[in-house]
Amino acid sequence: MLIVYPDADPQFKKLLTDELLNPLQFAEIRVYEGRPETQEEFVNRVKDADGILLGWSIPNEVIAKCPKLKIISFTGIGASNFIDLKFAASRGITVTNTPGYADNSVAEHALALMFSLAKNINRNHQNVTRGIWDQSNMIMEIKGKTIGLIGLGGIGQRMAELCKVLGMNVICWTFNPNKERALKLGVTFTSLEMLLEQSDFVSLHLPLTEETRKLLGERELSLMKREAYLINTSRAELIDTISLVEFLSSSRIAGAGIDVFDEEPILENNPLLSTSNVVLSPHIAFNTPEASKEIFIIAINNLVQFFNGINQNIVI
Repeated sequence: MLIVYPDADPQFKKLLTDELLNPLQFAEIRVYEGRPETQEEFVNRVKDADGILLGWSIPNEVIAKCPKLKIISFTGIGASNFIDLKFAASRGITVTNTPGYADNSVAEHALALMFSLAKNINRNHQNVTRGIWDQSNMIMEIKGKTIGLIGLGGIGQRMAELCKVLGMNVICWTFNPNKERALKLGVTFTSLEMLLEQSDFVSLHLPLTEETRKLLGERELSLMKREAYLINTSRAELIDTISLVEFLSSSRIAGAGIDVFDEEPILENNPLLSTSNVVLSPHIAFNTPEASKEIFIIAINNLVQFFNGINQNIVI
């Protein structure tokens, strides 16, 4: 049996210790560093594979030339953005992902963006380094403020826990609200409109689907308080960026903390770059040593369980 990791990032390759790979000792393992430069090279790397540990995307033309391939274990959550799931299914190939690997790291990053906005860290840092001693602008206390979480999966739940420790009032909108979850997590479920109207901070924690694409547009953003902040560590496409920039530029909302962008790396003409009341980071919320190790633990276990006849973390 052959398992191939065809596109290992050099940083991630260092994490693949013997200890992590030990559960796959029943198979031959081939690890290639860097993404294949041509489709032909890609085919040569994976054509004999029974299983693929995938870090990036794989073209259908490559999958079609893998007659033995039974499973693609994707090291991430949004497998549908990198793999044609319907095509894979038509070839009898199972696709799995790694839910929960970065719940804590992403929630912590969202919290860091919230603090940076509330305490005006960026502007105060820039002022001090330029010799400007300006204490005229008050900063915000977090305790007692209301945070509205849009989505309550693993990351949203961790965010709720952290915010409650800070003494915040946590309200939430989700597709699947129920009393048991509300009581367990100590949150209040509400409508999306009410959440936007009441929150001092709005933080998104949803996957990108056709239902969630541009969930927040001009109408939704208009419901937010002028002094409220928006935080997005999920997917850029959840928000209509043009409307967001308009609301930020006109101070119709106070600011935004953004870790995800419509095109990545961010383009030079992205209007968010010329907006003063934002804190931006390069889609890095997931990138901690702990989360990187966890992603491989889950992805490798998906392979092990599959070849033991057990399906887990299958992407539908």
